[in-house]
Amino acid sequence: MIWNIFLITSIFQIGKIYTESCPKYCKCVYGNQTSRHTGECRGKPVKLTYIPKFPTYITDIVFINNYLYNLSAITFRNISSLNITHLNLQKNRITVIERNAFQDLKFLVQLDISGNNGTTLEDVRESLNSLPKSSINELRLNHMLWSPLNDMSGIFDGLNESKINRIELSHSYLHPFNGTWFANLPSLQQLNISWNSITDDLQLSGLSNLTRLNLIGNYFNFVPNFCKAKLYKLKTLLLSDTKLGTLKHLKNHTRCLNKLERLFLNGISVPSIPNNAFSDIPSLKELMLRKLSTQMKKIDPLAFNSSSLIHLRFSKCNGFLFFRGSISHGLFDPANIFKYCPNIEDLDLSHNVIEFTLEKIRNMFTPLKKLRVIRLRFLNLATLPGNFFYRFPDLQEIHIDHNILLPWKDGNSIFHGLTNLLELHLQNNKIGMIQSTSLPAYITKSLHVLNLTNNHFICTCDLMWFRNWMKNTHVDIIGNDNYRCEGSTRLIDYNPTEIECRNIILISKTVIGSSFCLFLFITILVYCCRWRIRFQIYKMRSRARYYQQINEEDFKYSAYVIYCYEDIKWVKTNLIPKLEEEIGVKLPHRDFEVGKVFIDNIVDNMNLSKTVIPVLSNNFTQNEWCVFQLNVARSKLSKDGTVSILPIMLEEIHFKNMNSALYSLIKLSSYAAWSADENALELFWDQIKSHVQ
Repeated sequence: MIWNIFLITSIFQIGKIYTESCPKYCKCVYGNQTSRHTGECRGKPVKLTYIPKFPTYITDIVFINNYLYNLSAITFRNISSLNITHLNLQKNRITVIERNAFQDLKFLVQLDISGNNGTTLEDVRESLNSLPKSSINELRLNHMLWSPLNDMSGIFDGLNESKINRIELSHSYLHPFNGTWFANLPSLQQLNISWNSITDDLQLSGLSNLTRLNLIGNYFNFVPNFCKAKLYKLKTLLLSDTKLGTLKHLKNHTRCLNKLERLFLNGISVPSIPNNAFSDIPSLKELMLRKLSTQMKKIDPLAFNSSSLIHLRFSKCNGFLFFRGSISHGLFDPANIFKYCPNIEDLDLSHNVIEFTLEKIRNMFTPLKKLRVIRLRFLNLATLPGNFFYRFPDLQEIHIDHNILLPWKDGNSIFHGLTNLLELHLQNNKIGMIQSTSLPAYITKSLHVLNLTNNHFICTCDLMWFRNWMKNTHVDIIGNDNYRCEGSTRLIDYNPTEIECRNIILISKTVIGSSFCLFLFITILVYCCRWRIRFQIYKMRSRARYYQQINEEDFKYSAYVIYCYEDIKWVKTNLIPKLEEEIGVKLPHRDFEVGKVFIDNIVDNMNLSKTVIPVLSNNFTQNEWCVFQLNVARSKLSKDGTVSILPIMLEEIHFKNMNSALYSLIKLSSYAAWSADENALELFWDQIKSHVQ
């Protein structure tokens, strides 16, 4: 009997859907899985100036971006006979709201008149008296722009004795704010006063029944004293994107919030997270610390001390550096950072820098034995961290997408111990190859979801195992129909024969073997003739560079040698005797005029020399006079090109002694390198003679 009544009722309802038409320029949506059925007029293509008649089954009206101007009981005459529970009147340019406007909407649960910033505070106050106290549950008054703010006292008196549970007042410049405006609403549990320019003078008294408070985007610099305001019932507190410059008051101003479970501190500008900031919030389960500003530099050792914490989001925090340099500077303590929050199950460290190759960094995660979800997105990782995930035997989800991960072969070293893994997200990486050893059998057995979208696969026979596994596995491989080879072929359509794969393997071995033999032959040939090759390269570079024809008659000397006193033994023993057999040499300590200023001696004698030969060594770079003479030569070369420079590399210059000028000289010049090798010595003298003769 009951089933027959239900069937008849359902048929009747379906009949009404097909017989009652939706108004022109509007859309009607029947909720098959819910008792809420929506009529929508969104101001396209025509902006309506009245609310039309909707089918009798409609319960929700979305009438936005139209023109209503004046709101009265007459405005709702076409829908007053319907059981309207949700009414959305955003952005309708309403300027007047009459006192009795909502009196015929007896079943109204939610009212949204946001974005009608032409309305006055007085009109809103009076109109609330016409809302049905027995059903109204939620009121949204966002983007009302009541500035300057008049006296808000009594604005919600029309809701007294109602069951209003949630009020939204964001972007309405409620400054100064006073919680006593809501004191007579004992059922109010959720209040959104975000983005209202509220400063440190806010008064929260009168809100003792709140369970959720949204203060996002306001201008206070210090954590408000929630204990003084007796907000003991708070479960969710949002303080993100405020002007908070320190968290030093957080501990004392929240220690009474015994029921607080979720705390949002995203986008604040604090230099550090202090010790025990959250330790006195006994029920805290979720902590959000995302997008902290560039001032965020330090995490104190006991910053995350919380035995109740389950979800921790510490991502996009100015790319916080979890690496050895930060440890040595005391910016975080890997031994203690997670030691006192062992119950974390969901950890997000995305958009930071983590040095997984350092054992101290890997070990800092060891206390998190209960971890079920780990998010390591946007870390610029090239390899999956080895010998790391085994620390989390209960791990169910790994999100390591949006990195630059390359293919890996030894899956056991990466995934061993993970017998409960359900989801593996590796999308947007550079994984071109998945082999049987990449995903061990115990992973493919437990896995439910695998995401490899936006990885360009290298379609060779080595990928056949993965292609075949894709076709037969129970795992939900997200987007696998769009996995593609480096060309345009879909991976699922790649299907080489067994014979083709065998031929490819044979050809590959032959090519690799031949290439190796050719490479070995060329390497031996180059090594045996290396000095001859270097000399020919030197001669070509010398002809191509800045050297110009110089009149021999303009110079008294062929070469001006710059060297430091510590290298004089090598200069006198090896360089000078060899050069003086064929050319004249100007030596500062031997040929300078007595009594003449030293700087003048340097400049005058360098002007009479065709080539400047600096004998470069580590001692040379530390000698101010040597560096000065070299700078004079470089200046003459760059300005008038009347001198050439041939550096002699007596020894390898240490990096600490290498300045930018010396580096550019060595980089751009064809220098002669001194060596004990006989072939190298022959090249050395050939270079010098070729340059100065």
